[in-house]
Amino acid sequence: MEPAIFLDRDGTLIADDANAGHPASVVLLDGVPASLRRLRDAGFRLVVATNQGGVARGRFTEVDVDAVHRKIGDLIDAATGLKRTIERFYYCPFHPQGSISEYTRDHPWRKPSAGMMKQAAQDMELDVDRSWLVGDSPRDIAAGRSAGLRTILVTRDRTRLAEAAPDYSAATLAEATEIILRHRDDRGMDHGLDRESDRKSDRKSDRKSDRKSDRKSDREETPASVAKPKRTTSRSTPATLTRSAGSLTRKKGGNPRLRRALAELTDEVRALRLRRAETGAVRIAAMGMQLLAILVGAIAFLNLSEFEQFARWGICAALIQLVTATMLLFDRS
Repeated sequence: MEPAIFLDRDGTLIADDANAGHPASVVLLDGVPASLRRLRDAGFRLVVATNQGGVARGRFTEVDVDAVHRKIGDLIDAATGLKRTIERFYYCPFHPQGSISEYTRDHPWRKPSAGMMKQAAQDMELDVDRSWLVGDSPRDIAAGRSAGLRTILVTRDRTRLAEAAPDYSAATLAEATEIILRHRDDRGMDHGLDRESDRKSDRKSDRKSDRKSDRKSDREETPASVAKPKRTTSRSTPATLTRSAGSLTRKKGGNPRLRRALAELTDEVRALRLRRAETGAVRIAAMGMQLLAILVGAIAFLNLSEFEQFARWGICAALIQLVTATMLLFDRS
């Protein structure tokens, strides 16, 4: 099992502003590619885990979120010279105060809950004890702490730092990278002992709470007071395909390399489908040109008895087809 760095997106990799949901406005923060390259070279797998409540608020769509993630991945890969520098992007589009009904609710993936980190650790078979979370807000730190990760808050705000109480703090991602590389082998030292102490304390308090609850239930519970469990469903996000691939290979007993290869293939297929789903102005024009070429070709065949007319219409159809192919070629590049 390998360690990972869980990265918040807005405010950590790109600017946290009104343009964060629009691919054309994506700009990496200073030092991000170099820092991620150092972390990859040190053996860490990189995962983004980000709240995207703007989907629930109607500011942008899940398609926009996917496009932003592709843009971030492309910019980072171009700068680092690596392929898939960031291996996975997990996001939560839900918000309890949203304006789009299907997204207006809380969700276990929404930070400060640790759902995204726990799911990624399961999907990718990560070594949580040697993994880190780097973010710029207290909710990031709370989520990382709940997932059992070491945490770094990237901020210069002392109030935010006091509220979050992270394991470490840094002014930039580059400084956070230095901290991670300096303390990467601290597994099982003070931080790990503190977490173990916390887990023991939690178990002890849980047992006390259970005993009190049982005594209270014995005195007060009647058949009418027993609540039926609520059925809840979790709307799948773009990570659904990778989760399904991971569970499939685990059921079949595949080895880790096979699981990783299948997950990567699933991501590539999904990205290809999204690219095909994007119909731009050039493709629309090419479709119109193709229909025109078919129409002109049909007219040419109607004049088959008159060779000169047939040749003129045929040449015209061929030229239109050539223009169409050229447009599609430039659109792909």
